[in-house]
Amino acid sequence: MNKLVIIGNGFDLAHGLETRYSDFLLWEINEAFKQTNIVKPSSFHIESPLFAIESNYRICQHPSLDPCEFEDIAGFLQYLKDNKDGRLIIKIKYSYSFVEHLIQFANRNWVDIEREYYIKLLFVYQLRSSKNNTWRKILTELNSALELLRSELVKYLKCIKYNGCLQEIMDCFNYEIGINRLNLFDKVLFLNFNYTSTVENYLQSIDNDFVKVNYVHGKLEDENNPIIFGYGDETDKNYETIEDLNENEFTRHFKSFSYLTTSNYQDLFEYLGKDKFEVHIMGHSCGLSDRVLFNHIFEHDNFDRVQLYYYQYGEKDYENDYFQKTQELSRYFKLNSKHKMRTKVVPFSKSKPLTTYKP
Repeated sequence: MNKLVIIGNGFDLAHGLETRYSDFLLWEINEAFKQTNIVKPSSFHIESPLFAIESNYRICQHPSLDPCEFEDIAGFLQYLKDNKDGRLIIKIKYSYSFVEHLIQFANRNWVDIEREYYIKLLFVYQLRSSKNNTWRKILTELNSALELLRSELVKYLKCIKYNGCLQEIMDCFNYEIGINRLNLFDKVLFLNFNYTSTVENYLQSIDNDFVKVNYVHGKLEDENNPIIFGYGDETDKNYETIEDLNENEFTRHFKSFSYLTTSNYQDLFEYLGKDKFEVHIMGHSCGLSDRVLFNHIFEHDNFDRVQLYYYQYGEKDYENDYFQKTQELSRYFKLNSKHKMRTKVVPFSKSKPLTTYKP
C-alpha cells in the first residue's frame, strides 16, 4: 500500500526551528532595532519594512538588555507603552494596519497570518454596502500587506539554521512508514506544507523512485516552485459569494489560483490515483486554511486510513493535542462522511507523539 506523509510546521518546530509566525514577527522587530539610525545627538530613527519608529532620545535602552533586543512581542509592546510619555518619547507608524493587527494579536494568541488575512478580507467585503468606495483602498492595502509579509517571511526562513535529524523521527520513518524497505509495489510521497527542506535530510540515502517530496506550497530558493501564501478554504460559506463579485482583488491571494503556477497539485492526485494509500500526519495543525485540499484527499476512493502523530506538551498521558487534532480533522470530511472518519482515523490507543515530551 502506498503512503502519503503530510508534513506541517510542527515538524520543523520539533527540530528546534523557530518557524512560528510569531517567531517571524519578533525577528522583524529585533532586526529593525539592530539598524537604529542616530538622526540627531538627541534622537534616533528606526526604519523597518513593517514599521518606522521615531524617538526624541538617541539611546535605545531596554529594561534588561543593551543593545535593545526583545525576548518576545509582549516585551516590545510594553517598551512602546512605557516610553509613550515622559523624557523618552517613542512614536511608531506601521506600514499597514494589518501588520499592526498581527503584532497586537500575536501578543495575546497564537497567530495564523493566513487565517487573519481571510477574516480581514471578509470585513472588507462587508464594507461594500457602504455608500463610498473606501473599501477598495482598504482591500488594496490588505493585499499589499500580505505580499510584503510573504517576501519578509522568505528572508526570515533563509536565516534559520538546521539542527540535524532526530532519532525518534528517523525510527518512525524506517519502521512505521518503512522508507528503508520499499519495493516496486509500495511508494511514499511526502506532502510538505513547509517551505523548508528539513524532511529531505532523512531521505538522502533513499532511492528517489520509491520516495518523493512534493512541496505543495512552494520551496525556499526554488524559482520554479514559488512560495504560496494565502487562504484556501473554498468551502467557506462566503467564498462563492466573494468569487461571484467579479472583483479579482478579492481572490488575489486564494490558494486555488496559486496552485496553478506549478504541477504540484496535479502531481499529488496523480499519485493518489495509482493505488490504495494511507495517510500519516506529522506536525500539521489540520486548520481550515487548507480544508479543500485535505477534503479531496480524505474523500478519495483510494484513501484507506489516517494516522495522527500528536503533540505531547506535558508529562501526563492526557497532556496532548490528539483530541483537538481529531476535531480539526473532522472538518475535512463531508457531513455524510462522518462515519467514514470514525472508522478511518487510527484511535489514540494506537497512536504516538511525533516526539516525546521534553521539559
